[in-house]
Amino acid sequence: MKTEISCSRRKRDFLRGIPSHCWCGNPVSVFVSKTTRNPFQRFHRCEVARMREGEAHLFKWLDEALVEEVSMVEARQTTVEEDLEAMITAEFSGTNGTREVRQNTGCVAAI
Repeated sequence: MKTEISCSRRKRDFLRGIPSHCWCGNPVSVFVSKTTRNPFQRFHRCEVARMREGEAHLFKWLDEALVEEVSMVEARQTTVEEDLEAMITAEFSGTNGTREVRQNTGCVAAI
């Protein structure tokens, strides 16, 4: 049971955001829907799926992929901000409130 949970979690994480390739390893391209239900809506699709209609290859609407990608970037930014705040707090944690000089504190960058 535990392996099923970890496999589904990996699959879910693999499918988040803007896809670059399908689970089968083939590249993903952007196409435009020509249906009456979703006219001109763009989507990501595995290139193999075009040739093999019956197989379950990657399909994802472009707008959903962009929303997921933005939320992932926001989560990363929050983590970086929290790490930076923790570094600042740790640096000013001297007994008399003065700034301690620390070696190898590293470099922090945000997108």
